[in-house]
Amino acid sequence: MEERPAKTYMYFVITILFWGGAWVAAKMVVAEIHPYVAGSIRFVLAFFILFPFLIAQEGRGALLRWRDVPVLAFQGATGVFLYNVMFLRGMQTTSAINGSLIVAAGPVITALVSSVYLRERVGLRQLAGFAVSLAGVLVIVSQGSWQVLRQIHFNPGDVLIGIAVISWSLYSVGGKVAMQRISPLANTTYSCGLGAIMLSLLAWPYFNDAGLFSASGQAIGALIYLAVFASAIAFFTWFKGVQQIGASRAAVFLYLVPVTAALHAIPILDERVRGYHLIGALLVSSGVYVATHLQSRSRQVEPAGSALPVQHAEHTSYR
Repeated sequence: MEERPAKTYMYFVITILFWGGAWVAAKMVVAEIHPYVAGSIRFVLAFFILFPFLIAQEGRGALLRWRDVPVLAFQGATGVFLYNVMFLRGMQTTSAINGSLIVAAGPVITALVSSVYLRERVGLRQLAGFAVSLAGVLVIVSQGSWQVLRQIHFNPGDVLIGIAVISWSLYSVGGKVAMQRISPLANTTYSCGLGAIMLSLLAWPYFNDAGLFSASGQAIGALIYLAVFASAIAFFTWFKGVQQIGASRAAVFLYLVPVTAALHAIPILDERVRGYHLIGALLVSSGVYVATHLQSRSRQVEPAGSALPVQHAEHTSYR
């Protein structure tokens, strides 16, 4: 049964608000809890929240098959393990606004990675969009200073967030392969689970001195927010919305993530929006739009069943 339009768009509002809040929550968490331990707990909780939803939706057909383990393990290693190590480490030294804006270039990076590994054609318009987005990222990480660029003196956290974007693009390529056989929800659940195992192995030596047991209620609440709202619920509401209106129309909502991150960061973290943030945001958003507009138009004529996997590969750069 088709959902009413107002209810469908409410799914996206919930998703974008939760993903925007993730940047602020991460900033609170890493101030008190070791990043590796925080990442481990986040995705262990997310898996145990997602798995019952998966079973309820797909029944026994949702059980993991051995033939899908390699590609899901690759996704867990890139999109959950490496991405979150870089993400949480980066948030120790960068701002929530900076981080969310840099990640906004993710779809462009994904397009370039896909052209190499999946032989997908990258046209001149996409290359132009990549160049514009890259310029926006440079404006952000240099804080609008040509002197910083000349001295190649970037904020270490911004560099780590950039590495996270690349790792998530690799995850996206794996997702396009995996979702030829399994659903987006199954792909998300199992990649979260396998990535959680990897994060837990990395985090194990740090649990005693992680600050977990001495963390404030604010930090613990932020960690629960990351697991429940920014991971499990946000993915679920995103999939519900995409199911109703299709992937191409849903993509426009992703560009609101930096805006919602700023709306959270300004009152909660007392961060300020400066001129270079606005210029960088405009360049990144313009570049992403230019690079993905032709793809979005072409996907509108594709069969409905082919759209969801493709968009899943794009949207996950923003969580």
